[in-house]
Amino acid sequence: MSDKGADSQVQKNRISGIEPAAEDYTPRRQGVDKKAIIILSSVAAALLLAVVVLTQFVFKKPGRFSPLKEGPGVTFDEPARDERLASDNEHIKRGRESYARGYITDAISEFNSVVESDAPDRDKAVALAYLGKIYNERGEYDRAVEVLNRAIAYDKENPEIFRQLSMAYRGRREFDKALEAAEKSTAAADKDIDGKVLTGNIYFETGRYDEAIAAYREALSSEPENPRVLYNLGSALMKKGDEFAAVEYFKKAAAADRIGEIAFRAYSRLGVIYTERKNWDEAEKYLKEAVNIRPGDALNRYNLGIAYLRQNKTAEAIAELSKAESLGENNAAMLENIGEAYFSLKRYDKSAEIFTRLSRLNERNVRILSRLADIYYEKGELDQAYELYRRITTIEPATENARVAYLNMGNILDEMQRFDEAVDAYQKAIAISPKDAAAYFNMGIAYKHAGKPELAIFSWKKASELNPADANPQVALADYYYERGFYDLAETEYRRIAARWPDLQEPHFKMGTMYYKRGLYDYAVRAFDKVIEIDSRSELARQALVNKALLIAKKEKGAEEVEQAMGLVRKALLMKPDDPESLYALAIVYMKKEMYDSAIDTFYQVVRGSSDNRLVAEAYHNIGKCHFKRRQYKKALQAFTRGIEEDPSNEELRMNRKAASQAYEAELGRD
Repeated sequence: MSDKGADSQVQKNRISGIEPAAEDYTPRRQGVDKKAIIILSSVAAALLLAVVVLTQFVFKKPGRFSPLKEGPGVTFDEPARDERLASDNEHIKRGRESYARGYITDAISEFNSVVESDAPDRDKAVALAYLGKIYNERGEYDRAVEVLNRAIAYDKENPEIFRQLSMAYRGRREFDKALEAAEKSTAAADKDIDGKVLTGNIYFETGRYDEAIAAYREALSSEPENPRVLYNLGSALMKKGDEFAAVEYFKKAAAADRIGEIAFRAYSRLGVIYTERKNWDEAEKYLKEAVNIRPGDALNRYNLGIAYLRQNKTAEAIAELSKAESLGENNAAMLENIGEAYFSLKRYDKSAEIFTRLSRLNERNVRILSRLADIYYEKGELDQAYELYRRITTIEPATENARVAYLNMGNILDEMQRFDEAVDAYQKAIAISPKDAAAYFNMGIAYKHAGKPELAIFSWKKASELNPADANPQVALADYYYERGFYDLAETEYRRIAARWPDLQEPHFKMGTMYYKRGLYDYAVRAFDKVIEIDSRSELARQALVNKALLIAKKEKGAEEVEQAMGLVRKALLMKPDDPESLYALAIVYMKKEMYDSAIDTFYQVVRGSSDNRLVAEAYHNIGKCHFKRRQYKKALQAFTRGIEEDPSNEELRMNRKAASQAYEAELGRD
């Protein structure tokens, strides 16, 4: 999450009421008897092709959780070769034993006693080398350099002393001296790779990755299965951007090390790489390996949770995120990412709990406050969201963060129908940034809702003037003309938008709905064709397929047109299987073909799959009409009754139920 502007987007969402384009049968009489009339006007006007409306909500950034990585690139040095520091001296033996057991003070005392004694030069060199090693490990590089140079004075042939001296100089950031000492270590033991690996690591640390790669490859020529060198070479290749080669070396390093630290780090790196590639199966595979080696590592638990999340394995994702939260309870960055992940899962209470905890750590962190506001908005707790944004304006008044907060406050107030207050909030944002196109755009929506169209139009035109590259203000203006029935003006604006942004589907889709409403069905079909042509895989294209299918079926031409309509709906269903609106359209086409059994079955799929009471009511309505056409009046009556239960306000359903009841009574009378 970025700190900039409280990191919230502020453009309001303009949703055109894209609803299923339903068949609009002309009312006609059915020959039951002179009193039984069934109206076949299939769907109420509200369920026809989309009516374009402007609605809005606080527009938030998407959940920005991603794999967490380790710090800067890590390389591994070869372990110290203790056999090169072996000695029969009793003090050195005791010092080594104390060092191995962690009694460092005792070890230093033993090694110093050797240096101060009349021991042979080689023993003094070994004791000083151990002291240098200890000081290196403690980060006391000045002392390490001093004792190691003394050691070399006693023994100029021991490669381990030069290697320790190289590491001391590296610690002091004296890289030229470090390289010189590493090269002397290599020269003193040319059959070993220790100095070569250290040379590569120094090159790596100083950003000289080509030289590092060359050094690692030279080391591998001697020990091709060395896990440290394999891992280091992979790290250097990553720095050079050769990810595919790096991946292979990480895999080799993990296989060579099996269950050690290097395998753990290699599996961790592989998990992150495959996550970034969106290859979730491979990411899961390698992250599981890392977790198996080190179950208590919060970072990999979190990353594994993300891999599960991306595969829609919600239960597994939540389990790993919960473990990561527990293991990383003091890691603010991780907790923030976990909060984002819960937000994406719409587990808003859990997300709010985490961000509330983070806000207590720093009550003036506007990024955290902004995210908390987003969460409360999603929970429908607008007052709490508003208060959090207001707090941002007091923490950082007259700043970019305050500007964004005022915009979101305006959006919330607009939704609460406090339009004058919303306008005031937008004006405060404009006071901070007079060229704030987003504030003018949102203010136009608030003015529209307040019944002040002139001010709305002025605001949208101002927004467009400030940001000519943004289509939203012009679309808002066109939508307004459409809603008010000023179709010529609306068409002019939509065409202007389409010419300016040829890849934008929305104006063509809206022109299609407008042409439908004006009875210009051929024009409507061509508009929907354009939507599909621009991007055949988008959601608008899918809905355009459905609408086009119903328009073609509406013409009541031959079997060829009906088959074409059915093919279009099936394409839409391939894009979104089991979509209730597409199934509804398919059922309508079945009715056209008088395939009543298929129509009834498909309408029942709509009933089972939709939560929209009006759509479900119309599905029952059409089920009833299918039965009525087949003179199954009892079943028709039952279906109409179920439809009325879903939508009691549907007068057409009531009239058809009455007709079915009369027909059923007449049938019983004949029996």
